[in-house]
Amino acid sequence: MPSSALFDLPAPAVAVPAVRTPRRSGITVLSWGLGADSTAVLLMYLAAPHRYGLRRDLSDLVVVHAVTGDEWPDSLDYANRLVLPLLRKARVRLVQVARGGPEDADGVVVLEDSRAPRRVFAQGPWRLSDELRAAGTVPQLARGKRLCSIKFKGWCLDQWAAAEFGVDSFRRTIGYHAGELGRAEDDSAIQRRLNAEAGRTICEPYYPLILWGMERAAVEAYVLGLLGEPIRKSYCAQCPFSGVCASREAHEERLRAHPHIAADVLRMEYVSQALNERVALYGTTSLRKRLTEDGRNSAVLEAFDVSLEQAPHAVYEVRRIYHAARTDDCKAWHGKACRSPQWWCREPRTEKCVEGHPAGRWEPWCGGSAGCRGEAGKGQAWRSVRTVYEGTRAGAQLRLGELGREQGAAVVRGEHSGIERVHYLEQGPGYPAVSGFLVAAPAGVQDKQRPKFEERWALVSGRYGLVGEPVRELPVVRPRRRTGGVPRVLRAKELGGVLLIA
Repeated sequence: MPSSALFDLPAPAVAVPAVRTPRRSGITVLSWGLGADSTAVLLMYLAAPHRYGLRRDLSDLVVVHAVTGDEWPDSLDYANRLVLPLLRKARVRLVQVARGGPEDADGVVVLEDSRAPRRVFAQGPWRLSDELRAAGTVPQLARGKRLCSIKFKGWCLDQWAAAEFGVDSFRRTIGYHAGELGRAEDDSAIQRRLNAEAGRTICEPYYPLILWGMERAAVEAYVLGLLGEPIRKSYCAQCPFSGVCASREAHEERLRAHPHIAADVLRMEYVSQALNERVALYGTTSLRKRLTEDGRNSAVLEAFDVSLEQAPHAVYEVRRIYHAARTDDCKAWHGKACRSPQWWCREPRTEKCVEGHPAGRWEPWCGGSAGCRGEAGKGQAWRSVRTVYEGTRAGAQLRLGELGREQGAAVVRGEHSGIERVHYLEQGPGYPAVSGFLVAAPAGVQDKQRPKFEERWALVSGRYGLVGEPVRELPVVRPRRRTGGVPRVLRAKELGGVLLIA
């Protein structure tokens, strides 16, 4: 179904002056994540708006919720039963947004913008779990950043705000409690940098819980006192910080209460480990291992076994190329892009080489004689994933064994996961290096590799093509669609009382 049938396109741009003087909008935006901290702030605003610089009718407050699609049902139920009635009574504006698709050009979809909200949406057109399943992985940190949170929450909120306020500034409220002063300081520093880069004040961060000195226990007690029920922590079911967002005991209790969700997360982790032994939900420690250690989780593990047996399966051929890292000399002499590689661009020069062959005017000169070449370090890794069989689980295991015998390679169980693989090409010492294996796992991972992968694979490995026969051609690589720097905010359509979001 075309997207135009699901979403209202933005209104045509209205001619405006090229330069518009920024001003303060006077609006406070509260990022509501459904958890204790942001809910406590919301309740404070409802109870005494004037104390926080808000109008008594709260007409200058906008509550925005980013829908990731993987929130716990009990968190949604809590918000629907206990919080939304208060918003309806006070006529507070609630805006619910979600990603429109995997690319930024798919925009942000406004699921609802209402002063009488009836429910918190469970999902939008593109969920975090959709992206993870297609990639065959679990959420990961990159350079200390929670990329999933940035992409499915922060980005959506920023795009909506840019479309809503333009160049006008607003006050942005985040519910960091008093024990999270470091996070608030980092957040403020980032916003100061963004404001400086924009040459204007985009927004002014505001942290009322910190100003009032309320730590986590006080926050939870405050919410309990007003709503009469303890609030559960809000986080995605597959969050790798589930040991931080909630204690291990509380998290496993939640999994036991929702075994179908637990089975989905365990299956996601299983596929991730099938493609990469070292990428479980908690690094090399898997959720399955943790649940197995506690005898109370037998029902959850049984649900996972049933879901694994019933799921359509595939045999994936996974190949990797481990490139040698660029050396310091290469970066110093060739800059960001190495267009005329020399041997010392990938193999560092030894001290003997540096002393005996000093750099000339343009770059180091040496033919790479004995004693001059150091050991190359590990650089970027390229991965190819191709589906070479699709069918039942039993059929996938049978085909895996057949391919192993054809290659003269035994089926080996993973050290951490226990998942069976056929390693027909083991990674050798030094770089560049290659590896290749076959594995059976639930179907659904998108076939993917770089355009020049086959050329590089043949050069490094001396082999050509795949061991198995791919079931489909690689998807056509299309240029990434650009946003043009303009926020694309769509509004979900409703037809016959049904919201069209997928």
